[in-house]
Amino acid sequence: MTGVQTCALPISAQKKEIISVSSLYSGATTEFVGFERLSATATVTEVVEEKKRTGIVLDRSPFYAEMGGQVGDTGTLSIGGKTWAVTGTQKAGDAFLHFIKGDGVPEVGGEAELAVDAARRAAIQRHHTVTHLFHWALHEVTSPDASQKGSYVGPDKLTFDFNSPALTPQQLADIEQLVNERIVDNAVVSWAEAPYSEVSGNDGILQFFGDKYGDTVRVVQIGGEANALNGYSMELCGGTHARATGEIGLFRISAESAIAAGVRRVEAVAGLVAAGQARADAGRIAALAETLNSPVREIEKKIEVSLGQVKKLEKQLKALRQSQAAGTARELLAKAGTIAGVPVVTANLGQADGDYAQAVADTLKGEFEGVIVLGAAAEGRVVLLANVADSLTDRIQAGKIIQAIAPVVGGKGGGKPTQARGGGKDASRVDEALAKVAGLIAAG
Repeated sequence: MTGVQTCALPISAQKKEIISVSSLYSGATTEFVGFERLSATATVTEVVEEKKRTGIVLDRSPFYAEMGGQVGDTGTLSIGGKTWAVTGTQKAGDAFLHFIKGDGVPEVGGEAELAVDAARRAAIQRHHTVTHLFHWALHEVTSPDASQKGSYVGPDKLTFDFNSPALTPQQLADIEQLVNERIVDNAVVSWAEAPYSEVSGNDGILQFFGDKYGDTVRVVQIGGEANALNGYSMELCGGTHARATGEIGLFRISAESAIAAGVRRVEAVAGLVAAGQARADAGRIAALAETLNSPVREIEKKIEVSLGQVKKLEKQLKALRQSQAAGTARELLAKAGTIAGVPVVTANLGQADGDYAQAVADTLKGEFEGVIVLGAAAEGRVVLLANVADSLTDRIQAGKIIQAIAPVVGGKGGGKPTQARGGGKDASRVDEALAKVAGLIAAG
């Protein structure tokens, strides 16, 4: 977030073509009047082409230009009964570029009527002001050492990046509670311009030492008395804000995650967005309760009972699968053969998953001193398993067996000399893959 941007009247009025916004050089300046109003009359001073977009420079504007993490305003620009949609606003030097959509291009020198999308601006302001509240609450719950590393403030959400260990669920709940308490207090949000030299040494005013500030800065404070610099939250900030915390309505933290080493990101919503999210969550809970045939107030108990039943069934299924695997292993042991003096068991288990095949192989290992190679396929996925007794690894190795037969089923695999695993997609060739085992053992 940066200091307030204000500038004088433009000294140029010419049409230009530029490659990017950052390459625009112009003596044009735009006076920002959007702190106090959302509409204004202004003069078109330049029309520029930036790639496939048309940008309009005006001598004054209520549109906030994207900066300090806050997105630019949208709205309308009208001249002589013709209206263009303003799809975004960016800063280029001391000028604001208003990107427009519509037929034709406004003429330089034309008098334009500007109107900011008020509902969108209000949503952005709620998210911006609550970002300051979050920053204050973060320090209250964790430590003042948790410093801001970046932010995004838009109409649909906010993100806040800061250096800190991961926040616990309780810390997130405490921060959310503190912020909502301050919203209910309906504290006044005020701002004042001051010489940077007077506020730079004030430890109560948050400022970002990587930023460059001009001689005059804008201090946004929450609580306290206007212009007294005695609020509980004070930051150098050039963005737009709600007039009181009560305008925010509701604050909800949506997510907390790591984005870099030692840097966390919180994503949150406020106002009507938060209310809509709360309604959606309530709807999902109601639908879940209906699915479980349970009143909402008893849904947790119902889920606990259901999970208990699932665990019981999973335990029974595991025991059944182990019993089936043991039975299959006994059948395979009865059919074991010998190749070049090496005891061998090979088998296509048919429609079976990897867990079942592994259970059969594990049972065989405990009772068979030789080479075991199994194949199975379920839902189009082939699994191949190989196990070789320690005493035989000087002649044949499990990893080499799998490496040789897995390509037959269109896959790959490998592993240790005593055990290996592979897979593929062609279930029709499992028998062909297993048929190669005899030659590998004989050659070994």
